[in-house]
Amino acid sequence: MGNDPTPPRLSNAHLSPPDPDVPLLPPYVTPSGRALDVNHPSLSGWVQRQSEWVKEWRSRWISLKGGYLFVAKEEGGMPHDFVDLTRALGVSLEGTDGWKVVLPDKTYRFKSADGRGWKAAVEKAIKGSLSKRQFEDEGRGMLLKGGLFEKHHHDVVGRFNLKHKDSTRIVRVTPDLQRITWHKPGALDIICDQIELHTVLSVNPGFTTLVFKQTGPRGKEDCCFSVVGSERSLDLECKNAETARKWVEAFRALLKYAPILSAAELGRKDEEERRRGEEEERRREVASRKHEGDRSKLRKARERAERQRQMGA
Repeated sequence: MGNDPTPPRLSNAHLSPPDPDVPLLPPYVTPSGRALDVNHPSLSGWVQRQSEWVKEWRSRWISLKGGYLFVAKEEGGMPHDFVDLTRALGVSLEGTDGWKVVLPDKTYRFKSADGRGWKAAVEKAIKGSLSKRQFEDEGRGMLLKGGLFEKHHHDVVGRFNLKHKDSTRIVRVTPDLQRITWHKPGALDIICDQIELHTVLSVNPGFTTLVFKQTGPRGKEDCCFSVVGSERSLDLECKNAETARKWVEAFRALLKYAPILSAAELGRKDEEERRRGEEEERRREVASRKHEGDRSKLRKARERAERQRQMGA
């Protein structure tokens, strides 16, 4: 049981491509209240995990998605725990089939037949997850500036447009870090549409949405990614795989580090900004009327002075 140093080897981890026949799981809610999408992991499989208190080795199904490692008791089941790889100091091998993930305040230990494969995958995920400092130094600026993408979409009646003549969009994040907006090139002052960040569940590389499964360009899956929300998705195609990787990292870091407001908080903020805007507009109108009144008085004073000068002459 708990003190067995050589737990049985379990099945190898396997790649997990999206399967339309598998029902989607609800988001996993972290202790801080953040909802994380657990569907379509990049890697998943059975392992042995050492429990935190009694140090027992227990069979667990783990799934790797983005910067998170989710832990469940059943294959494809709802996770009951997770490892935040964006906080990880590193991952290393232990013994013949063991590996551990080290965080500043905790160490997670696992054993599996393919420990080296898991170690390599987790190491790649750690390196691909922006730290808060990297996000502030690099990611934030890129998101605020925006980028040029091909936007894949379907029309309002659900028919997928495979060839849309006007699909190029500039996508960026608003200065308050609360919305993702997209615009036609050359018309940045006009918002075509937007997604509020509090509705975003995940950022998925590749073809994981129904839109991409219908319209995804063959051979360019690594150039595409989707921002998946609770009501819609934003499906974007980049010029190359490296650009797509950077944007996925930046959007995932935004979801982790930005002070995202709830729908109610965002509504109050928008109302306050609307009121401030109206008050500022009223102040400008008052100032404009005062300025026009002062100009009128000055003009009349000059006219009187000119008449007096003419009379005196």
